[in-house]
Amino acid sequence: LAARMLMLLLFGGAALLAFHSLARITSRRWVALAATLAAFSSYYMLFYGDAVYIEGSVDVFAVMLVFHGMVVFVQEGRFPQLLARTFVALLLGWRVYAFLLPFILLGLAREAVRAWKDGTAPRPRLRSAGAAVLRSRYAALGLAALLFGAAVLGFNFANEYAAFGGETPVTELLSFQSMLKRTGLDRDSVPLGWWLRFLQQQFFRVSVASVPLALSDWGVGLLESFLPVRLSASGLSGPALWVCLLALLLAVGGAAALVRLARPLLDRRQRMLLAALALSGFFWALPMRHNAADLPLDAMYYVGVPLAFYSLLLLYVHQRWGPRPVVGLAAAALLAFVVSAFQMERQRGLDARAAGLQRVVMAEVGAIRETVQGKAVLVLRSVKPEWSRQFLQPFVWPYYLAGSVLVRPFDVEVAARAADFIVTHDRVESGALLTPGNEQVFLYDAAGIDDLVGLYRAAYRRAVSGDPAARSWFDVYLGDGALTFVKDPCVRQEEEVIHDEGVIHVSVTPEDRKHLRRTRLLYGSKSPKVGFGKRPVWFEGKCIAVVSLPDYPISGIEAKQGARLTLSRDRPVSYWKVEIPASR
Repeated sequence: LAARMLMLLLFGGAALLAFHSLARITSRRWVALAATLAAFSSYYMLFYGDAVYIEGSVDVFAVMLVFHGMVVFVQEGRFPQLLARTFVALLLGWRVYAFLLPFILLGLAREAVRAWKDGTAPRPRLRSAGAAVLRSRYAALGLAALLFGAAVLGFNFANEYAAFGGETPVTELLSFQSMLKRTGLDRDSVPLGWWLRFLQQQFFRVSVASVPLALSDWGVGLLESFLPVRLSASGLSGPALWVCLLALLLAVGGAAALVRLARPLLDRRQRMLLAALALSGFFWALPMRHNAADLPLDAMYYVGVPLAFYSLLLLYVHQRWGPRPVVGLAAAALLAFVVSAFQMERQRGLDARAAGLQRVVMAEVGAIRETVQGKAVLVLRSVKPEWSRQFLQPFVWPYYLAGSVLVRPFDVEVAARAADFIVTHDRVESGALLTPGNEQVFLYDAAGIDDLVGLYRAAYRRAVSGDPAARSWFDVYLGDGALTFVKDPCVRQEEEVIHDEGVIHVSVTPEDRKHLRRTRLLYGSKSPKVGFGKRPVWFEGKCIAVVSLPDYPISGIEAKQGARLTLSRDRPVSYWKVEIPASR
């Protein structure tokens, strides 16, 4: 709760900084208020506003802190305060560079053009422009930000290098590998089809980020009518190409219209600030394209687009019809924000049961952690479908059971022999059960592995009884509210192959479109990815992965693996896909 309150404070601080920045640029407080409320009431801002991330509201606050510093610098020439804000913001997140880069480039261009116009001949003009760029405070800002960021990154690398005992090369450190992964430098170039899908996805996210949540469902339905096709990685169909060209023309036309609209309303310095604000999200998404493609969280950084767009639009309304319509629009923006916030809370209320279960799980795991401190622990995925994708995720347990040694559970029986304890959501009454009072998470002595293996054996045999619903590289069985993927035979070395070729994506098509709301807004997909078969379990000579299905009626299922375009360079691309009709 304290962490969420901190995130909300940062969210509110970012909105306040945006309001003061726009008020300075437009000289109209009602315009700034309406634009800020409209921009911060989008689905992405409200969904991630109180989410406990090291990104999210933390980075949005950081970039708005720097943007306010830019405004003060341009208007009053206070360069030291901009430097101080930049250094503080870089300690909070790297997305500050996405705001700095367009601002610095536009500022340098402005200084160069001014020096060029003051010259009398081509060569003196060129020298004068070059000297103006080198002496510019924009260049000093860029150099200072680059050196400070390099120092922070070097400090982090040094700490990580020391934590690994000074034996791991810097290029193999997790932070360094994360940089390569996020920027796409760890893989070969991707095909044109991926780029077009990525740009289509970003067009979708910018559109959703520019509309209050209260209007998002209508807006998304309209967008889907304009984006009716999926682009193929292998090539472009005629409709797909036309859709991409239409989106590009709309984007370019909209930008040109905004520039034309801004000319009589703002001077060059103010237009430069709004341009840097609007471009910042793209300056982050394009270099970090692989990270931005996977994480809807990065759509928060498109907030600059609605801030700039609504500011110009409302400023035009104010100039044309006076302040009264703007006051009315500000009241409408406030109403949209309140309604959108209540809608988001209502959506979260649907997850109240899961949140209650999580609190129980946290309390029970807290008691378990005291017992397993310093011991080897095997965490088994539950055989109950409803638990297969909730609290037994691989990235969660190292936090829950910090201080213990987690044993890799690929081969259950082999892993159990290396463990002291076993943790699972499945309860088996035996002498090995050490937490008889728990309701959701149970701790066993590893000596009781035979009882748990019997439970797994019965569950898997029940899941794979009868004929498969579909066959591909895996046999796919449908039942008990889940899909079970079985590769038989399967040798242990194939585990890495299965993982490297991409997780199993399961997309469902609901009978009622209302179930698509959240996933469609997050991912821009008509068929939500409802589950992922991570590393499979090796059991009795088979590789087995279980993916839970939603509890609402569905009209079709598609499962696929591979061709995620995040493969290592030395592995061939493989791909398989199966479709299961509603009749199965």
